Amino acid sequence: MHEVAIVGYGPVGATLAALLGRLGVDVVVFDKNFEIYPMPRAVGFDHDAMRLFQCAGVSEAIRPFIEPFREEIYLGADGRLLQHFKHMPKPYPLTWDPHFTCDQPGIERELRTQISSMPNVRVHLGYEFQFFEQHADSVSIHLQNESGQPETFSAKYLVGCDGASSAIRSQLKIDLENLNYDEPWLVVDMKVKEAYLDKLPLTNVQYCNPARPSTLICCPGNHRRWEFMKLPSDSPDALIAEEQLWELMSPWINPGEADIWRAASYRFHALVARQWQDGRVFLAGDSAHQTPPFLGQGMCQGLRDAGNLAWKLHHVVSGRAQESLLKTYSQERRPNVVATTQLAKDCGLMISERDVPKASARDEEISSATAGLGRIINRQDLIPPFEAGFLETSAPLSGSVFPQPVAITQSRSPVLMDDLLPPCFHIVLLADQVNQPDLDEICTVASQLGIFVVAVQEKILPDDSRPNQLLHMQETIPLIKTYLMNGSCIGAIVRPDHYVYCGVTDTQNALDAMATLAAKLQFQN
Repeated sequence: MHEVAIVGYGPVGATLAALLGRLGVDVVVFDKNFEIYPMPRAVGFDHDAMRLFQCAGVSEAIRPFIEPFREEIYLGADGRLLQHFKHMPKPYPLTWDPHFTCDQPGIERELRTQISSMPNVRVHLGYEFQFFEQHADSVSIHLQNESGQPETFSAKYLVGCDGASSAIRSQLKIDLENLNYDEPWLVVDMKVKEAYLDKLPLTNVQYCNPARPSTLICCPGNHRRWEFMKLPSDSPDALIAEEQLWELMSPWINPGEADIWRAASYRFHALVARQWQDGRVFLAGDSAHQTPPFLGQGMCQGLRDAGNLAWKLHHVVSGRAQESLLKTYSQERRPNVVATTQLAKDCGLMISERDVPKASARDEEISSATAGLGRIINRQDLIPPFEAGFLETSAPLSGSVFPQPVAITQSRSPVLMDDLLPPCFHIVLLADQVNQPDLDEICTVASQLGIFVVAVQEKILPDDSRPNQLLHMQETIPLIKTYLMNGSCIGAIVRPDHYVYCGVTDTQNALDAMATLAAKLQFQN
């Protein structure tokens, strides 16, 4: 019997498999398709997702398929600036750029290559899910193999990453909450010839034009994406015809200046499953939620699901936590997804307004309120922290994402901090705020509880020791120090997925919080 079974081998299923594989979990993956889906899908992800790719071991391998995401502007019906989505100022809190554009199939290929080297992850392609049966201590997964023959596998837990039309969600009879965005769009990927790239906008643009709402995204290299809202007057398939595609492109580019790479029609939805867990079965990615693409959060939402589930499943199957820990998955992720999807929907409604008087009134209102400069929005500030779940919700910094600096140690050249840490809970402390006897006591207790200790120092000294459960490190840029001091904390207990369990304000607070954490992991109700 396997520990975790995953149905669906898209980016979410593959990322979950890679994260679990790196944690040593016995995983089996199924997908009915042999090949990676070739048509246009996600073209962006944020620094949280990049951090997960780092944890999955593919952050360097995917570099040929990504570029930093350019800033984005919204233009009104008459071309005036309505909104400007800017990057957060440097230094970036996770060191990675705040947002990336990408070629999704390239990323998926690298994830699959990484997984192929993991002996504890077995992948079965050409296997179509039929149904599952839940038992007291396992799930039976019934599939049809590549030869059309039935096969059954057993696992302790099953995760459905099987997309928007999820068969697993259907068997569970789980309804989708409709957040009221449902519009047909056409997505077109072009490879623009080098000589003509400069004639196109250098930023990403949302054209909030009621005549035909549309989008232009600058993707890696010479890849450019256009998205066009379909109009009631459009025939169902005519826009896919090459002649019609070039007609849509004519305001920007002409035949001979670019090549049509691929095109597909989609309905952009704002839907969230009302329930994400049923016993030993979980939903993740598009099977749990579908987000309009206007904030670049569609794939990110699913990747965050994978990051949240991975450490919790690992803790439970390894005996480090009670099974009730898994209930916090939907407690944390669903409200976060609803809030983020609502924001994406609001952007979509702004872009998709087709009533000319309403669009003109919108433009005039924004222009008047901003003296014609448009609204300035930091994209990363829009993603909310966790407010419930496996957290000390009353503690400072609880539910926020812990920063990742470049770290310097005595034994290593500069490296991203996460690459130095084992996949467990850790307590990060400002060394200049904790005296040596207190640090020794914290280390003793942390060692007993399996919590790793990080002491952030102003300077690494030649005689700094590094016991098994203690890392002395220095930040090249004081990301952690600034973050903790802004929260009036001397340290924080950080979960394996890099969300903060709680901030701590003094030594006794740290000791009490570690004891509470250990009790919660082992004796949850």
